[in-house]
Amino acid sequence: MAINNMPDPGISPQKRPVQSGGDTVRYRRLDQGLTEQDVAQRVREGRVNTPPKSPGKTVPQIIFTNVFTFFNLLNLAFFVLILIVGSYKNGLFMMIIIVNSAIGIIQELRTKKTLDSLAILTASHAEVIRDGEHKKIDIKEIVEDDLIVLSTGDQIPTDCRVISGNIECNESMLTGESEAVSKNPGASVFSGAFVTSGKALCQVVHVGKNNYIETISGEAKKVKAVNSQLRNSINQILHLVSYFIVPLCAALFAKMYFLLKQPLKASVESMVTSGIGMIPEGVVLLTSAALTLGVLRLARERTVVQELYCIETLARVDVLCLDKTGTLTEGKVKVEKTVNVAGSDNDLREGFQNIIHAQNDLNDTAEGIREYYHDASSPWQISYVIPFSSDRKYSGAAFKDHGTYYMGAFQFLMPYDRVLEEAIHPYLEEGYRVILLCHSETEAESNTLPDDLKPLGFLVMSDVIRKDCEKTLGYFKEQGVELRVISGDDPLTVSKIAMRCGLENADRYCDASKITSLEEMKAAVEKYVVFGRVRPEQKKMMVECLQAAGKTVAMTGDGVNDVLALKTADCSIAMASGSEAAKHAANIVLLDSDFTSMPHVVNEGRRVINNICNATSLYLIKTTFSILLTIGTLFLGRQYPFQAVQLSIISGCAVGIPTFFLQLEPSFRKIRSNFMELVFRNALPAGIVIAIVTLMITNIGIRLDASSQPMLSTICVLCIGWIYFFMLKRIYSPMTTYRRIVCYVMEISYLIVMTVGQHILELTAVSVAGIMILFGIITLSPIMIDLFETVYDKKLGPKIQEIAERNYEKPDKKKKRKEAVAYH
Repeated sequence: MAINNMPDPGISPQKRPVQSGGDTVRYRRLDQGLTEQDVAQRVREGRVNTPPKSPGKTVPQIIFTNVFTFFNLLNLAFFVLILIVGSYKNGLFMMIIIVNSAIGIIQELRTKKTLDSLAILTASHAEVIRDGEHKKIDIKEIVEDDLIVLSTGDQIPTDCRVISGNIECNESMLTGESEAVSKNPGASVFSGAFVTSGKALCQVVHVGKNNYIETISGEAKKVKAVNSQLRNSINQILHLVSYFIVPLCAALFAKMYFLLKQPLKASVESMVTSGIGMIPEGVVLLTSAALTLGVLRLARERTVVQELYCIETLARVDVLCLDKTGTLTEGKVKVEKTVNVAGSDNDLREGFQNIIHAQNDLNDTAEGIREYYHDASSPWQISYVIPFSSDRKYSGAAFKDHGTYYMGAFQFLMPYDRVLEEAIHPYLEEGYRVILLCHSETEAESNTLPDDLKPLGFLVMSDVIRKDCEKTLGYFKEQGVELRVISGDDPLTVSKIAMRCGLENADRYCDASKITSLEEMKAAVEKYVVFGRVRPEQKKMMVECLQAAGKTVAMTGDGVNDVLALKTADCSIAMASGSEAAKHAANIVLLDSDFTSMPHVVNEGRRVINNICNATSLYLIKTTFSILLTIGTLFLGRQYPFQAVQLSIISGCAVGIPTFFLQLEPSFRKIRSNFMELVFRNALPAGIVIAIVTLMITNIGIRLDASSQPMLSTICVLCIGWIYFFMLKRIYSPMTTYRRIVCYVMEISYLIVMTVGQHILELTAVSVAGIMILFGIITLSPIMIDLFETVYDKKLGPKIQEIAERNYEKPDKKKKRKEAVAYH
């Protein structure tokens, strides 16, 4: 139900107090508003609207989240132990951690700076009256008793009382009900709701924490969070790895020091090497860096990402729902022709002129009519205004001694007039928009239609199609993304416009006004491509039906009637030229309001996800073989075969540095597999093979007279390096010129480090027996990796995918949420 009562602020709807020295109170004309002195006094008293918390991180938060992570603290503990036992060269890994954290901080700060500069362009403003002048101010500058002007598409920034005018508000984010609520003089309007039609002058009664939305709890105050498969999967992986590190390291130290009586220094070195091998130190950093870099690239293309992980969701989209106006079209219309039915040209001109004058609306249809007819020279006296509503599909006004005039869709004004329908239908078949003008002798006092309504004539209007729209739709077709066009206009008109844009199957259209049940809607979204006469709540229902069918749904829109669907979609995109409410509800805002930039946004998401997936696979190879090797050493080995400095070099040359440069390369292939399943398929077979061959070298090597520990360690380092570079090329296949250059440079760098740093890395010459082992391992490793990949695909892969899907919230399992639109 609607919220009809608000604590009485003690202010009459017809006048408002102005402090003027001491306790004296005087009143000013309502059309003057507050003076600058009034505003300054209220600011001093703290009666100013509290600025919202920034959706992004602050500089201290960026530094804190990049430095104080669980794995960084664990690395620090290992580093301290290394310093205590005096094995300084094995502390090289800490330098890599510091560099990684520094890179993450720098990239996030660069992104923050860019987004902060763009945020000025999308900041929310309110129209207020001060000192008799209309001004646009930031909503955080609103003070108590301000007079603000609310009109169609505005998000209500603070609790107010209507002084004059009429508006309809959608309070679903506060009450859960989607029916628009009429607000007349004296009625209360609440922050978090949005204006669906009309225009009104309102007086601010509450600001900041005293607003109604700040007093409620639960779902109504929640802002939509993107459900990220990437984030969920990485969290699961890190959670799983964290269980192994401390127990295995402690057990290895206990075996080395207490059972095998190894020196303290050697025992600590083995434990630390095992620990840093198990830590996937670059996964979190790489994910954050790749996403922020993607956001930065999009910002340079004048696209504001309001939720970091939404670019991943957009890259996984199966269905894209398009709002016709402002997406396929430029949002501009022009009158092509006037057609009289029961009235003259003068009747049409006067009727349209006076309705437009009474509505005082700035939507595209009104602007097109105003441009054609111009303003009325002697406007009639208005007695009642019927604001346009996306539910009614018409607007109107009553005039003293002139009756009531209505304009809108003929299906809603004259639904049973077959003669009129036959006259209008040919224009709809050509893709034109038709606006009917009707008249009643009765002066309306409500929004309901009278019985004596008769048609006077109609306007034939055309939409301006966006340039390159056909190319953009073709891109999504090539990518296998299903498209749905959703509009409040006539379905035949929308279908013809979609055909002009090159939309496949645009002739499969549906009149949503005839859909009366959820079952019919589910069938319709599967069968039809174009939908007309869609109400705002039906747009939301369409998105939910597609999600229930297992689809990942994106929604574009720019109007207040798109807000419910934008909030429900997995990823939502709004145009900067659209309504405040739409921009607040969206995950992504296109500053140029150009739908044709969407392919670039999708490609950037795919670049980010594909590169994160590839790099995470390489990091988890090290984690996998370190865990298995530690377990194997506990049961079979007498000493951990690596030194920390050796693993640091391998990790740097074969993982950290190449993945950093390779994430800069475009990778726009469509994302098809589950993230966790694909990562484990790349990482587990190689990790298992490395663990097996390392244990074979350390145990069989002794029997082949390659018994010195430094020699066995050298063989292990060379083998692991070879396998890692083999997997680097395999994961990043097909090899482009850029990828080849990166891989070859890193292989040469690895060889140089191995040669120059033999002493520091404790590498020695390899005997003939050792060369035989090395050659055998290099020959057999690819075969073993292929074998384990086959076993993984048949046995382990399906189970991992099942676990991943169980933990990842599928669209058809999503709970319906009541969410407040975040106001900024």
